[in-house]
Amino acid sequence: MERNRQDVRYEELYNRLLDRGMALHENNKKRIRAGLVSLAVFTVLMILVRLMTDSDRVVFMILWVVGMFAISIYLISVEYIDDSIRKTLEEVSDREADFGVLLPDTEQVREMVQTRIQERHEEIHAHYLEHRRGNAPESEDEQ
Repeated sequence: MERNRQDVRYEELYNRLLDRGMALHENNKKRIRAGLVSLAVFTVLMILVRLMTDSDRVVFMILWVVGMFAISIYLISVEYIDDSIRKTLEEVSDREADFGVLLPDTEQVREMVQTRIQERHEEIHAHYLEHRRGNAPESEDEQ
């Protein structure tokens, strides 16, 4: 009976840990979106500031590069935190923690790109064969 109660307690602890991990994962998704948006906004902002002022280009390039590195480090750290939480949950539970992907629809995007590449390859191959038939040397009978 004591053993059963202890198992229930461990299961409750695991469920709370999993809930917190999932909540942090959802927050990490939002952080990634915010980081990607900040990359775009920062780039546009730096271009606008450079166009509005007549300052030295080198200074703006240095600021731009430093800003891009800072945002990239932020995005890498968010991904690292998310991955370490997933690994910790896997170690604790001896089960695979299913967080899904951090960036939405990456698998679908990959499949769409591969499908499009295959379609383009087939189009190019068909065009090549058509072009080759059109440039084939004529037989002696037709001359």
